[in-house]
Amino acid sequence: MNQIFILFLFYFIILFSILGYGKLVTSFSTNDQDVGFEGFYGVALLIIISYLTNFFFPHNFYHNSIIVLLGLFFFVFDIRKNYKKKLKEYHLLIYIFLIIFIGILIYKNHDDFFYYHFPYTLILTSFEKIFGLGNLNHGFRTPSSIFYLNSLFYLPIIKYFLMNSGAIYIFGFANFLLIRLIKKSIKNKNFDFKFFLSLFSFVYIVTVFYRIAEHGTDRSALILIFIMAIYYLQSINLSNNLNDIKIINNYFSKLLILFFLIASLKTFYLIYFFILIIWIIEMRKFFFKEKFFKIIYKNPIIYLFAIGVFFSIYTIFSNTGCLIYPASFTCLDQFSWSISVDKVDKMKLWYELWSKAGANPNYRVDNPEVYVLGFNWFSHWIKSYFFTKVTDSLLIIFIIFSIFFILFKSKNKKKNIQIENIYFFIFQY
Repeated sequence: MNQIFILFLFYFIILFSILGYGKLVTSFSTNDQDVGFEGFYGVALLIIISYLTNFFFPHNFYHNSIIVLLGLFFFVFDIRKNYKKKLKEYHLLIYIFLIIFIGILIYKNHDDFFYYHFPYTLILTSFEKIFGLGNLNHGFRTPSSIFYLNSLFYLPIIKYFLMNSGAIYIFGFANFLLIRLIKKSIKNKNFDFKFFLSLFSFVYIVTVFYRIAEHGTDRSALILIFIMAIYYLQSINLSNNLNDIKIINNYFSKLLILFFLIASLKTFYLIYFFILIIWIIEMRKFFFKEKFFKIIYKNPIIYLFAIGVFFSIYTIFSNTGCLIYPASFTCLDQFSWSISVDKVDKMKLWYELWSKAGANPNYRVDNPEVYVLGFNWFSHWIKSYFFTKVTDSLLIIFIIFSIFFILFKSKNKKKNIQIENIYFFIFQY
């Protein structure tokens, strides 16, 4: 019981420390942020600090204690001024993380945790920057920012026991943000696309992603993609009837930080950069205004984003010799620690084979080069992957939409079901 209490205490110390760093970021910005995004800003800043300090120091007890205590100091300093203003938000946040804490106690770690998640994080706690880590383990060739975040949670007394909690904090902040969006829509009786998308995202996340054991390096990114989609669509919708440049800059900051977190968690998600490009094109009437340039020039989130992306790419490069792994055309194999282009191409084929259901822990097709060509893989993928993982997700989506449809259809027919009251009861705190 004493061990659980100590773990519980450190769990919330880290939470408030993350919020402290988030408040530090927003204190240099004119953006009006809620606690959920302060959490995301705090996570982003801690990842960048972890990238930077690992060049010089291992993330041992002394290093991590200083980092966590500094964040706690920033939080306490801010809460003395804004406690009453954000009292309800803090209560809701604490309730959410109390529930999630149960998941730490009852669920095992991800299947890849002991294969490369934990070993990579352990290296960060024991050594300063090492070049060529990708030669030691295939998993080290695609380093995730979640490892760098987790390495900061190696602390005295609890030691390794919260070094898997980075995904938990992202999960908690995302749920807090979604619940706040839902509550705001209910309060204003504004049942628009934002309300339904937020409600759907919340229900999907807590029903499909509830098991901590499934949170490797990609689930956190997928959760953040839900959030990014909501704010992308909301900003596009507002821009048609809005000329307030500061509000658009606020959305720009949110999308930037979300994209950094998504792409740094798993390199594959760099593909979502096109969302930022499309958003900028959609918002071109603001971007070409001189006043807007002056505002974003002073926006600290721009610089946080740029530094974070640089460190993410540099980390991949220092591990493999590639700017983007396993894209062999970005690789420079003349360094002593670089992975040869031939090996990169073989791993690319392996990733493609795995994604097309041509391989799993117990099976591998013959002639993988032929299998991945064209649509040779499609029929096997349908049988082995679609009718397992994809259909499960589609079933959950269908059930969620069916429940929403029945409830709102009942409301429209003026039956006794008052959907606003139902949702208000669920999300009132």
